[in-house]
Amino acid sequence: MTKELQDILRIVRRGPGPFALATLVGVDGASYRRPGARLLTDGRSLLRGSLSGGCLEGEILARGQDVLASGRPRLVRYDLRGDADLVWGSGSGCEGMLDILVEPVTGFPAWMAWIEEAWSNRKGLRIRTDLSQEKLGMRSIPGYPGASAPGRREECFEDFVAPIALWILGAGDDSRPLVRLAKELGWTVGLVDHRPAFARPERFPEADAVLAGHPTATIPGLPLDDRSAVVLMTHHYLKDLEALRHLLPSGAGYLGLMGSRSRGAKLLAELASEGIRPDSRFHTPVGLDLGAQDPETIALAILAEVQAALAGRSAASLRGQLTPVATP
Repeated sequence: MTKELQDILRIVRRGPGPFALATLVGVDGASYRRPGARLLTDGRSLLRGSLSGGCLEGEILARGQDVLASGRPRLVRYDLRGDADLVWGSGSGCEGMLDILVEPVTGFPAWMAWIEEAWSNRKGLRIRTDLSQEKLGMRSIPGYPGASAPGRREECFEDFVAPIALWILGAGDDSRPLVRLAKELGWTVGLVDHRPAFARPERFPEADAVLAGHPTATIPGLPLDDRSAVVLMTHHYLKDLEALRHLLPSGAGYLGLMGSRSRGAKLLAELASEGIRPDSRFHTPVGLDLGAQDPETIALAILAEVQAALAGRSAASLRGQLTPVATP
C-alpha cells in the first residue's frame, strides 16, 4: 500500500484542500483490503485509493461530505457479513466487519510529515491512532513523550516501512522498462553505469538518481539496507565481478545477476577462490520463470522476484497456498 499512500501524501501536500481521508482501521473477518488501506476525497470525487471491492466507495464519499461539512472525524462500522454484502454492493466477497475512520484533512498534518521523514531516512515507523470519541483521529508515536501506553481497545497501530530501493547496475536500453515499472510500484530507483554516455539523467527521467562511475567508486557510497535490491545488468563480465566483490558483503536485501547459468557459475567460482561466497539473497539467473523474452516481460519477472524475496514469500501461485492473501 506504499504507492497508494505516496500518492495521497502528494495530493494533500499539493493542496489546496480541504480533503476527507478514510482509513480502514479494523477488520473482523474477510476483507478485500486490509487495515491501513486509505481513500482520499475532496467531497466531490474519489481522488485516490479504495477500501473495498467497490461496494463501499459511494457510501464513503457521502461520509466524507458529512465530515467536511462538520469538520469533525467519524468512526463508522460496516457489516458485510453474509447477505449484507449483497445489500452494499454486488457481492464483493468481503464478508467481514469493517471499521473506517473518516477525518477532515487541512494543510499537511504532522503525522504525514512523520511518514515522509521516516521514508526519507529509510527508517521504519509505528504510529498510534486514537479511536476513542474524545480524541478520535489523534496520532502519536509510541514511546515518545505524550504517547499513551499500548493495549487499549480504542486505538490502532500502523507500521510503515521504507519503500523498496532498487539499484540497477547497467544503464542500457533494457534497463528502461525496469525503471518505469519499479516507479509504478512506488519504489525508489537509481542507476549506476561506468559509461558516462549511458549514465545520463535525461535517458532515465523517472529515476531518482543516475550515477556514472566504476563499481569500486560508486557501490561503497550506495545506501544499501535490507529494503534495498541490486540488479546487475551491465552485460560486462569484469564489471559484474568487480561489483559483486562489494555487493555480496553488503547489507542489501536482494542481489540479482542477469545472464546465463554458466556465466553466473563462472563468476561465483572466481569469487569463491577469493573467499567470497553468496547467501540466499543472491539470485542468478535473475527473475521468476514467467516465460519472459522481451525487456518489458523480463522487467516484470525481475520485479516480481524482488517483491517476493523482500516480502519473504515463495512466489508460488496463490491457488495452492494456505498463507493469508495480501490484497492491494
